[in-house]
Amino acid sequence: MPTTLRLPQISTNVRVVASRLLFPDLAGAWAERLFLTPPRAADAAASALDLIDARSGWVVHKGRHIMTWRWGAADAPVVLLAHGWGGHAAQMRAFVFPLISAGYRGIAYDQPAHGISEGRLTGLPDFADVLAEIAWHHGEVHAVIGHSLGATAAAMAHAWNKLDVKRIVLISPPSDLLGYSRRFARWHWMPEPLRRAMQGAIEERYGIRWEELELARVAPRLTARALVIHDRDDRMVPWKQGAAVAQHWRDASFVTTEGLGHRRILQDEAVAAASADFIAAP
Repeated sequence: MPTTLRLPQISTNVRVVASRLLFPDLAGAWAERLFLTPPRAADAAASALDLIDARSGWVVHKGRHIMTWRWGAADAPVVLLAHGWGGHAAQMRAFVFPLISAGYRGIAYDQPAHGISEGRLTGLPDFADVLAEIAWHHGEVHAVIGHSLGATAAAMAHAWNKLDVKRIVLISPPSDLLGYSRRFARWHWMPEPLRRAMQGAIEERYGIRWEELELARVAPRLTARALVIHDRDDRMVPWKQGAAVAQHWRDASFVTTEGLGHRRILQDEAVAAASADFIAAP
């Protein structure tokens, strides 16, 4: 019988190294796409069933349908719930009941290229633009609760005068994009010249310098009241990044939790209650 020869799977890292050596321009473009491709949560579609009690809808951003879910009275002021990189709307579910009880309307959504929203590539500027688009679509947005990159996106949208809100709750906000990109490069065996090429390609795609996306640098000029909540045991976004945001944001409040990490912090009742109390405070 003929023997079938099975070639070994080539790892992502090996492909990057090989293409870097043979086709430098191709390697830069491939690295850009790799950086802008979020992981699709395996349970994202199933998790949408957890939002079955909400009124679903969508907005269109750059030709992509962005799925939304709404709770609360139609005439109540809006609080947007923005999940982070690799997440989905159902992760923000714990904040809904405290907000409705305080008289607000909660609106969660799947970020572009996340959950059941459309798209393949996305980044921080997209997150900020989508947030502003949803705010414009629904109107009367009083506040935002953002997690991880969704928190940074809310602050950026406010800094770019695309989002006029009174209060922002930032949960585990990353504030060191350059540092993250260097860690990302190490994970994928990218030398520094290739990382810089990737950064340049992303800056060209969005028309914005990375220095303008560093939240700790932007924070001093922001006017909305801010509550920053960060867990000391967060292994994905170090606690010191949230502390830096709170330090540079004028009159920001800072709350440290322990033992909740990066994602379980979204399920904590005390965190949800503190967020709603901050938004509803006079």
